[in-house]
Parts: sequence; structure tokens; C-alpha cells
Amino acid sequence: MGNVLIKTKRRKRKGIQHGLKLGHGWFALILLAPALFNFILFWITPNISSIFLSFQDTFGKFTLGNYKWVLEQLFSGDDGGLIFEALTNTLIFFSVGYFIIQTWNIIVGYLFYKKLPGYKIFRFILNLPGMLGALIMVSLFKNIVGPEGPIIDFLYTHGWISERYMLLFDTRFAMATSVAYSLWLSIGSVYLWTSGALARVPTELLEAAKLDGITPFKEFIHIILPMISGTLSTLYIIGISGILGAGGATLYLTFGEYGTMTLSFWITKQVYMGQGSGTTSALGILMTAVSLPLVYFTKWLSGKIIPDVSY
Repeated sequence: MGNVLIKTKRRKRKGIQHGLKLGHGWFALILLAPALFNFILFWITPNISSIFLSFQDTFGKFTLGNYKWVLEQLFSGDDGGLIFEALTNTLIFFSVGYFIIQTWNIIVGYLFYKKLPGYKIFRFILNLPGMLGALIMVSLFKNIVGPEGPIIDFLYTHGWISERYMLLFDTRFAMATSVAYSLWLSIGSVYLWTSGALARVPTELLEAAKLDGITPFKEFIHIILPMISGTLSTLYIIGISGILGAGGATLYLTFGEYGTMTLSFWITKQVYMGQGSGTTSALGILMTAVSLPLVYFTKWLSGKIIPDVSY
């Protein structure tokens, strides 16, 4: 029985190798069929459906009213439909993630690469949010910033605030608190990419520069950054694609209330409540129309300003 199983496995292996060597089209299609099915079902079909819905009213008739309504909300500054507020908050989340968090993670990756004292402990702390589930992190954060949490308790006890604020349920503080959560959650997530790129930097080059008396700052600026520029350009190109999709943990923290609505969550909430299929589709199409040129522009710009380094 064992010999039969071994022979069967060998035949299957030979069949796969034979198909790969001959380059049969049917063999490639069989391998790609699951991925193609998912791509067609979950990407092409919804996007085509969204395009048609964006030009339909509630009765299924052709209209440009959906696009007109969205643009009026965006450029008039009228927050009756929360679109203008959502755009503002989305750009805030994007700016924090694209400029602050990306830059911070590059610096953190370099500091860990230099193996400063205690770096293992700090690396564990920064990776902790990624190890725990989103709901656990949200619950932990809500307790920390809650009216009875350690932060508010400390400020209130020392007389720095006159009342115990509910930061996530106050329009004055909810957006800033949500951004703070995004910073806390995202720190340490991207530096894994940069640490992988740093691991490929030739140690001989750094040793030679050290013998010449280079300072850590100059090493970082003139050696490290150019050497990992390929990875950084990829990260920034990927990041710009989410310029209008940034939103943090709005669903778990505030459900878009208290001035924290974002574009992506507004679409999600409308779909969840079964409202505005035409307007949500129009907003999604406009978001794509804005994001796509920015991605190609960033790609072109990175090719112009980032040096071609090979090692």
C-alpha cells in the first residue's frame, strides 16, 4: 500500500513538472483559476456595478445628480451630509500616516539596526499592537483615555484639567484622540520593511565609513537612506494610493460620530444602512479618479529623485 502511494505521488509530481516544461496554456489557467475567480468576483464585478450605480437614481434611470450632489457637498463646505468633514478628516489621517508615521518608522528602523541598548525591549513594545487583535487594542485604548483612565486621572489629580473629559465622546477632542490611536497602533508596523532593507546594507561599507570618522547622522543621510531608497519609494507609492481611503479605527472608536467621519467610513456606513447607493458609488469613483493619477505621479517622481542603487 505504501509503494502504491509513493508511485502515485511521483506520477503527480511528474505530471506537474511535465506541464510546466511544456508550458501548456491549460495548465497555467488551472493554477491561476482560483485567483482569477476571486479577482473577477470581488474586484471587477463590484467596480463595474459601482460605475453603473453612480449614474442611476433611485428609480434606476440615468442621472448625473449623484456626482453633482457629492461635488456640491465637497466644495460648498456644507457638512449636512458629512462629506466635507469626512474629506478633511481623511486628509488628516493620511497626512499623519504618510509623513509622520512613515518618517518615524524609518528612524526607528535605523536605531534598531544600530542595536542601541534596550532595543529588544522597545522592539517588543512597538510590535505589541500588531500582535493583539484590533478589538483588544481598541478596548485597551478606550480604558486608557477614558474619564477614569490613567491619563485623565493624572491630569485631573494634578489640577491640569477641571473635569474628567470623555475624549472619544466630545467633539473638541474626539478627532485628536482618534489620530493619537492611529499613531500608537501604526508605530512599528512599517519599520519591519525598513529593517529588512537595512539588513541588506553591506557591513563593509559602514565599517569603511566608520574608519573615515563618519558621524551617525551623516551615515544615516548619506549612506543608509540612499541604500534603502528602493524600499522607501515602494512604501511611499503604496501609501499615496490610500490618500482618500485613510480612516484609522473610526468604526471601533466613535462610529463616525463627534466630528470623526471619514470618506471610507461614510461609504461603509451608507452601505450598511442601505442608503445612497448612487451617491456612495459616485464618491468611490471620484476617489479613484483622484488617487490613480497621484499614484502614477508619485511613481514618476520617485524615479526622478531617488538614485538607482544596486548592491
